[in-house]
Amino acid sequence: MKIHYYKFKICTALVLLVCSSLTVVLAQTTRPAHIGFIYPISTNGLGAPNITNNFSLHALGGLSAGERGLAIYGLAGMVQGDANGLQVAGLWSKVRGDVEGLQVAGLMNEARSANQAVQVAGIVNLLEMDAPVQVAGIFNKARQVQGFQTAGIFNLSQSAKGAQVAGIANFTKMVEGIQIAGIVNEVDSVKGVQIAGIVNRAKNVNGVQIAGIVNIAESSDYPIGIINLIQDGEIRIGFYADENLTSMIILKSGGKKLYGIVGLGSNLQYHELPYAVEAGVGLKVVDGGHFRLDVEGTNLFMTNFKRRGEYSRSGLKVLPAIVLSNKVEVFAGPSINYMHTKYAIGDELAGMSLWNRERRSVYKAIHLGLSAGINFRIY
Repeated sequence: MKIHYYKFKICTALVLLVCSSLTVVLAQTTRPAHIGFIYPISTNGLGAPNITNNFSLHALGGLSAGERGLAIYGLAGMVQGDANGLQVAGLWSKVRGDVEGLQVAGLMNEARSANQAVQVAGIVNLLEMDAPVQVAGIFNKARQVQGFQTAGIFNLSQSAKGAQVAGIANFTKMVEGIQIAGIVNEVDSVKGVQIAGIVNRAKNVNGVQIAGIVNIAESSDYPIGIINLIQDGEIRIGFYADENLTSMIILKSGGKKLYGIVGLGSNLQYHELPYAVEAGVGLKVVDGGHFRLDVEGTNLFMTNFKRRGEYSRSGLKVLPAIVLSNKVEVFAGPSINYMHTKYAIGDELAGMSLWNRERRSVYKAIHLGLSAGINFRIY
């Protein structure tokens, strides 16, 4: 009887040990590896949504409670909680919680927050909250970006601190740093630099706006563009002639300090150069009631659209002005210029020459000039 008693005790202990082991396995929430084809065909089976893994590898798609290392999905991966480490998906990667590390997908990344991670997607990155770095072929969306956000088409965020770069457009409420778009930037507040190929639009700019065509803002002291529509700035239309009797109608628009210059005109003395266009940027140096002093850097181009009728001049003008009223001012001042032309009488166009050279029918010179005219303030 004693032998049977001891056998019974040993068997009971073994059964309890096995049951205990099974209980530990079933209750386990973290496993070293998760290998599968597509949910639920995997080593974690139907329990995969409740298990966190240190390593995951799935031929098509995988599902887990969390990831703490490397996770690779042939097509798509979904994490119900947080993901730490590297996540790579052929098409789509979604994390319902926070991402720390790197999230890469061929098409789209989704997460609640990635404020300690980098998101890279072929098409779209979507975040409910924050990210330091987002890179997408088409579109990035985040609440706040503190670092770098770049997209082939456009970026959307509430706040961007660092750099925001898009091939077409950036839309955000506040930028601290630099914002660059191939076509348009739109933002409420800028502290830094805003650069667009065509249009910048903002409410308040504490920094510099640079646009290929138009800057629009309620307040912007340093806009650089052909046309600058600044609510607390000014717009002037003027007429001037230089020492060669090149006569121009000029539009000057900008903020309290910088303004853009664009003009059209002709030359009354040399009929072989009938068409003239000018563009540049000006700086208001002094604005003392009845006296004003501007410094302008401009480029003047004249042509007859024929091979031997081209003239280009880049120069710096110093233009003191007498303010006759709050709408009218007259100005006159010197300039120093670098010019080159294929026109046969280039030496006549650089009458006050400091240096000149002619080679292969191209005349070049550094010369002094003079401009005088009148401006009418319309805004």
